[in-house]
Amino acid sequence: MNGKRQHTRQECLAWLRENPRDIAPGQKIKIGDFQPEDAEGVARLYYAIYGDKFPLDYVYDPKRILEANQGPDLYQVVGRTASGDVVGLSALFKAPPNESLMEFGSLMVLPEYRAGRLAYELMRMTMTELPPRLGLQGVYGQSVCDHIVTQKFSERFGSHGFALEMESIPARPGIEGGANGRNSLLNEFVILQDTPQTLYLPQVYNVFLRGVYALNGLKRDFAADGQAAGETRWDANDFAEASLAKMVVHEPGADFSSALESFEAAHPARYAYHLHLPLAHPGSPAALEAARGRGYFLGGLLPFWAGQDVLLMQKIAASPDFSAPQLYSDGAKAILEFIRQDYATVS
Repeated sequence: MNGKRQHTRQECLAWLRENPRDIAPGQKIKIGDFQPEDAEGVARLYYAIYGDKFPLDYVYDPKRILEANQGPDLYQVVGRTASGDVVGLSALFKAPPNESLMEFGSLMVLPEYRAGRLAYELMRMTMTELPPRLGLQGVYGQSVCDHIVTQKFSERFGSHGFALEMESIPARPGIEGGANGRNSLLNEFVILQDTPQTLYLPQVYNVFLRGVYALNGLKRDFAADGQAAGETRWDANDFAEASLAKMVVHEPGADFSSALESFEAAHPARYAYHLHLPLAHPGSPAALEAARGRGYFLGGLLPFWAGQDVLLMQKIAASPDFSAPQLYSDGAKAILEFIRQDYATVS
């Protein structure tokens, strides 16, 4: 696409429809960092995989793809043929608030190239070679739980499950969800550099969380219960298309119960509500008990998510279908079982 002005989503999609490019199967593939000449191929790959349904506009515009890859918020890895056609993609991108933690995602491969090792090699480079070069503390990812393929790959590269979001997103098109028609997400982390911290663990999860830390070799100190004081500082994120709202708590104060009530009132009738509590803050144990009183149950741990560890709590509109998530590792299965038990104590 030519021209200096920014093209609209509709213009980019029209150009992709009107200028198809056939890619012969069976070609040799090289994997490497995104290069400027890959921008059009990346746009074509998104269109080939998602049609016009991908929610972000920039992925259909080669110029904006090139701009996004200038860093520091996006680093793409591509699989390309000798003639320069892009047939596979994966990426690290900024999502967590911690600047030294990036999210792995965007893994996609043209159907004609899925029989080989391309997806595996894309993940390997993106999860093992790229993070040290970028000086990252860790890599975060989410695996949909309607299959275990991504989880199996992730574990090979040192990624482990820490939290399970029950039914947090709609089922994928053409794939049946659980009893409630939705899909769960396993939150996984590759930890390259730990950050020792002093935490205030809620009594109800004390044994479980200590076990998670020990199992993953994370060093933490644990303080006696603190007290909540002052006003609660928090932000909210709304994902209306997924019927999900998140309350991110920076400082849980003495007024936390009313803050949580205000958050829910501002985002009515969501299927799922998520709550992030900072474990390094002395007011978090009291805030957690207040949340449990409103039907929130454990989601799991998000290590150094905001520079320090965050506890994920969740509340959903229906009784969770605990038989639906497909989980690969024993650790992930143990998290699901603890969540199931915890849900029974707050519902």
